[in-house]
Amino acid sequence: MAQYGVGVRNAILQAIETTWGANAIIAGFSGSMPANCAAADAGTRIAQGTLPADPLTAPASGASGKNGTWTMTGLAAAGAGTNLDYYRVYDSAGTTCMEQGSVTNTVTLNTNAVTAANGNVLNFASTTGVVVGMFATGTGVPAGATVLAVTGTTVTLSHTSSAGVGSGVTITFRGDMYVDNRNVANGQVITINTVTKTAGNA
Repeated sequence: MAQYGVGVRNAILQAIETTWGANAIIAGFSGSMPANCAAADAGTRIAQGTLPADPLTAPASGASGKNGTWTMTGLAAAGAGTNLDYYRVYDSAGTTCMEQGSVTNTVTLNTNAVTAANGNVLNFASTTGVVVGMFATGTGVPAGATVLAVTGTTVTLSHTSSAGVGSGVTITFRGDMYVDNRNVANGQVITINTVTKTAGNA
């Protein structure tokens, strides 16, 4: 697989914001995420908001995050409370899907065994709450690592750890977008805490 320098990876990330344009629309849905951005909306749209004119931080070291305050407000379809499962970002007209991804709470677990250098399987007493596709962060976990597979006690990462991961290390798992509370009701304002974008093939 080809590898890209930091400059190229930063340019890829900058192109995301440029393509979105100013004041892109973000919407949250309950239900299963469509196969890709070209597919029609699926599930129920339960929240919506407008992103800042400059929604992403300047790319650095092949990574970027949200800039300013990102919020969505619950729509009538949310009723008294419905869980957000995925989000979509549209152009300012709200007609063209530019991005989609999962919405999750954060799952924090402590390893209960050592992962040797150049390994990619983490061990836990339980992996409850961890699902394929989540991002993983923690001491020894390489930047941009995501979850490839999950069993009751192990998590397989997309990247190997050159230094290894010790026992008793706190590992944090999250989806493409993290919010404090996925449950949204009609009229409720949801603040989006964390959005991280990493250009791969380093």
